[in-house]
Amino acid sequence: MRSPSLTTLAWLNVGLHAIGLVIAVAGMRPGTPLVPLNERIQYLAGRPLGWSLGWAVWALCAVGTVAFVAVVARRLGESAWLPRLAVTVTVTAAGFDLACDTAYVAVLPELAAATPSDSRLFLAAEKLIGSVSLVVANGAYSVAVLLITAAVRGQPGVSSLCVALGFVVFACGSLLAASGFTGVPWHTEWATGPTVVAFSCWMVVLARTLDSRVGE
Repeated sequence: MRSPSLTTLAWLNVGLHAIGLVIAVAGMRPGTPLVPLNERIQYLAGRPLGWSLGWAVWALCAVGTVAFVAVVARRLGESAWLPRLAVTVTVTAAGFDLACDTAYVAVLPELAAATPSDSRLFLAAEKLIGSVSLVVANGAYSVAVLLITAAVRGQPGVSSLCVALGFVVFACGSLLAASGFTGVPWHTEWATGPTVVAFSCWMVVLARTLDSRVGE
């Protein structure tokens, strides 16, 4: 059975990530450590729609990324062990990612509503969820991109742009993962945009390259 068009799948992922960034600014930022503690607790205690909708979109991004990497691995053939390893790494990343997205929606607002006098539990949960999401999930996504980039590097038809974008995604994604260790909110904010943009460009360029081989 023929695999779905990678280019279509890539653009679907680009669209989801773009929507995620827009909602992150419009509906999610007030619930993040970028704003003072009392303000974000008050915001999350109201269980805002933008917060839940935003994490739902990022959950779809995780699913879309798994689908994209799986089709890439299939296109590269059963003997290509690096892409197959990338699928395993991506599925693992998505598992942690989806768990954190669920916790952000189902757990953090509950803690916000229940912490009028003691915010220590809220802060601990916020730190744990954020660290796992950034360090484990985003770090693993970055490794998966690096594995695929290493697999296609030097193959006929694969441009230096495609390879360079893969390395840029890994570098930016690693900085985003590192922000989970630093605990500085603006580190995460400033690393997110470049990572998403580079990842989107890489997906489209790689997809067009691999789709061009189908008709050969």
